[in-house]
Amino acid sequence: MSEEKRSFSRIQVRLKAQARVMESLDSPQLFTGDSMPQPVSRAEFVKKSKLPEEVTTFLAEMDRKLDQVISMLGQDSVKTDFSIPVEVMEISAAGVKFRSKERFEIGASLEIIIYLSQAPLRLAGSKGRILEQESDTGLYRFEFVDLRGSDMEAIVQFVFKEQREQIRNSKM
Repeated sequence: MSEEKRSFSRIQVRLKAQARVMESLDSPQLFTGDSMPQPVSRAEFVKKSKLPEEVTTFLAEMDRKLDQVISMLGQDSVKTDFSIPVEVMEISAAGVKFRSKERFEIGASLEIIIYLSQAPLRLAGSKGRILEQESDTGLYRFEFVDLRGSDMEAIVQFVFKEQREQIRNSKM
């Protein structure tokens, strides 16, 4: 995540996240995430479905409600294992900048789970280390270590989606 070696786009955000302190980076990662491919989107389902419109509308609404229920249940289980709330202020596939009421030592090993989307629930997680705490903002710079491919892909897609949205909004 250093200025000299940046190879990923980064954006400023405000995302909720949960963290836990690790003994060392050699410890196994607790969060396994969802490495399954993303299902067909609701819009795509409605467009391609050969079912009557009323049925597809009902199924799409049911899917949305189930996403909300699963999201609430998923957040509770994550908070049990990852008890330190943090707020991510900047994100890239190399790492994040975050703030927390908890104090961390430079070099501390953490595992962090980031809520990329609340509904449907989309999470990305990685273990890593605190590189520094910025003196002017108090933000911690956190470098991902051994970021799994599926989590990297989720973060990169999130960053690109947010960048497109920012570009659209700036043209209005």
